[in-house]
Amino acid sequence: PIPGIENLRVTVSKIVEADIDAVMVTPGMLRHVYEEVIGRVGVVARIDGTGTTKGPDHTDDRLISSVDTAVKMGADAVSIMVYIGCEREADQLEKMGLVADICESYGMPLLSEVIPSKPYLEDPYSPEAVAYCSRIGAEYGSDVIKTYYTGDPESFKYVTSRVPIPIVVLGGPKKETIKDFLSMVKGAVEGGGKGVAVGRNIFQYKDPTQMAQAVSEIVHKGRSVEEVMEEVLEVKA
Repeated sequence: PIPGIENLRVTVSKIVEADIDAVMVTPGMLRHVYEEVIGRVGVVARIDGTGTTKGPDHTDDRLISSVDTAVKMGADAVSIMVYIGCEREADQLEKMGLVADICESYGMPLLSEVIPSKPYLEDPYSPEAVAYCSRIGAEYGSDVIKTYYTGDPESFKYVTSRVPIPIVVLGGPKKETIKDFLSMVKGAVEGGGKGVAVGRNIFQYKDPTQMAQAVSEIVHKGRSVEEVMEEVLEVKA
């Protein structure tokens, strides 16, 4: 595992102390953190994951579990990865559509992590590419989209104004500075996003509870980056 989640139970127990909405885990790991999360925060079950970073093709992301299993385990939503613009695009879109249908029959929300990809989308982070892929996610029946931030609030509004469902921003690799990360969170919300779904930038921070709370204060209360840095994280802005 990557740094920060060697002992997932310990990490999750710290994060749920903050005013967060949900955690995302695989069904396999949900069994190990069940007591820490159920009844305290929402649970999003990640039901695909065959495309590892060490394998030959990370876009070859197939189902490893099911909506039925997620329901039985008490999850509040399910999540899948969807790569658009890659060689396996058709397989990815078929997966999203079929999972969305099953989710609809259960009344289970679907969060699709829609990733603009090369080679057919040359600039995956452009507003046009992110909007294109996010709109496809909505067209295929997703309830929430998780995707790239486009760099500033105005360009992100281009995305959110074209997609009729909530969009949350992924965190990606750990940012160089705290301010860089929190500015992304603030910009996403100012650009019409409904929040963020991030991992490393929270659980790799020296105090994951503090960082999760800082993010929550920006998303839920509209506080500034400078305020949460100084008052929540207790660092100089």
